Amino acid sequence: DERLVDNDQVDLLEKTLGRRRSTLVHRLEYLRAPGLMIAVAITVMILLSLRWAIPWAGDAAARLLPRSAETHIGASAMESLDSLGLQPTQLPVATRQAIQAVFDDLAAQADVPGGSLRLVFRLGGKTLGANALALPGGLVIVTDELVALAETPDDLAGVLAHEIGHVQHRHGLRRLGRLAGLSAVAVLVTGDISSLSHDIGLLGAGLMDLSYSRDFEREADASAVALLRKANRDPTLLAVMLQRLSERADKPPGTHGWQSRHPSTEERIQSIREGR
Repeated sequence: DERLVDNDQVDLLEKTLGRRRSTLVHRLEYLRAPGLMIAVAITVMILLSLRWAIPWAGDAAARLLPRSAETHIGASAMESLDSLGLQPTQLPVATRQAIQAVFDDLAAQADVPGGSLRLVFRLGGKTLGANALALPGGLVIVTDELVALAETPDDLAGVLAHEIGHVQHRHGLRRLGRLAGLSAVAVLVTGDISSLSHDIGLLGAGLMDLSYSRDFEREADASAVALLRKANRDPTLLAVMLQRLSERADKPPGTHGWQSRHPSTEERIQSIREGR
């Protein structure tokens, strides 16, 4: 009898996979066309929301939020970073003043509300290392370790222009909005937030956020090139600093892969040199 053979096969599958995993097979046996169509429709809607709806909603929220609120968010983020391990800068006053002059020159040419940009120096240590970071509201952090990689203050113009690009496009605030949307979708899809499936859902949300961040980095690079030209500075200054950072990194160039929050160094340098 064919039904007995089918039952034997199901029993064998349950023995091989275990009762918990084989439960899914039993559920699929009773899935009819209407249910399958609904499942497919829900999946498509979720994928569309991840690709278009969530970024749109996050960006819309960023546009609606007052600048004063964004500034408050940035100040809170600065306090958190300081509490996590950033230390006061050890740079000489003359060095800081020279870098501040470069920053002010770029800020005067940037498409950002006057007075919103502010430069601060910190010893990055294990928290940031050689890095620069733009926070919501216009606060730009430059670490002592990054300054050490520059031969002159002018060498930092490309990095500073890149961070100003993040502020101009409100990337910090937009990323917060998108992260909130991704987290909401992960909880909605997986249901029980204490389950393993929820952890997997959050991982998926995190990977999607990496692609959002890479898009933001490309946009900030393009803005930096335009700003440097507007300020009569060489756009390749950014490419030079990126190369120095890549050579300093523990991993060899080109191994960032899909886990990186930035496009590959080679891709970024090529785009900058080509003026994109």
